Amino acid sequence: MLKIILCAFNEAQNLEKLLVDLNYQLHILQRDFEIIFCLDGTTDNSAEIIKDFSSNNKITILPVENIGGLGNAYKKIFLYLIKNSQDDDLIISLDADNTHNPEQIQDLIDHFEKNSLDLLIASRFYEKSIISSFPIHRRFISKTTSIILQLLFRAKNINNNNILDYTSGFRLYKTKILKNIYNIYQEKFICEPEFTYTCELLIKIAKFNYRIDEIPILYDYNKKLGKSKLKVIRNLYRLILMIFNLKFTKFNFL
Repeated sequence: MLKIILCAFNEAQNLEKLLVDLNYQLHILQRDFEIIFCLDGTTDNSAEIIKDFSSNNKITILPVENIGGLGNAYKKIFLYLIKNSQDDDLIISLDADNTHNPEQIQDLIDHFEKNSLDLLIASRFYEKSIISSFPIHRRFISKTTSIILQLLFRAKNINNNNILDYTSGFRLYKTKILKNIYNIYQEKFICEPEFTYTCELLIKIAKFNYRIDEIPILYDYNKKLGKSKLKVIRNLYRLILMIFNLKFTKFNFL
């Protein structure tokens, strides 16, 4: 089964379009699927929009708690999936703000299955990626973060080249790999509460030589409605702290 996971924090205005596009693409695939949402911290009418759409679709909304942070939200979803999924289920994470194109899901699955992968990243820095209207400062932050992490940690693709995009949240995972990482780290398989969880999880997966690869992304920032939720200073602090923990804390980087 295909599991689509999204964390939405006050994304009601984006969800109305995203759910229609996502539903259309998933039905084209002709695969069994489930869409799973974490809405922790949300104060808008996102839940009502999703429930209205769920009458003809299998959609699960996890119990809403007043817990902030993208990393905390994804950790909650991953824990749910680890307990409620089969080893061969495929998990696709994407942003709920319309910047990740559901039309690319078929490309992700095709490349993933053709190359017997464990993790596939839709990368903004891979050749032939199409990036539209991505703010220069955001591009600089993401690119610089990835370069620093390439120098400090080994994450290679199936051709033994460096993974280029550590912060993209548009990914395809094999459930079995997430279960394996959880069995190693237990509750500390994700420690980062913010956007930096993407870096942490990639580094931990790469440590055990799973098959990882990247494909070009179709990324259109113009489709996003509303302001970005990224807090630059807080995430810079979390990045520094994460690097220290993964480099010098034995349990975090076995």
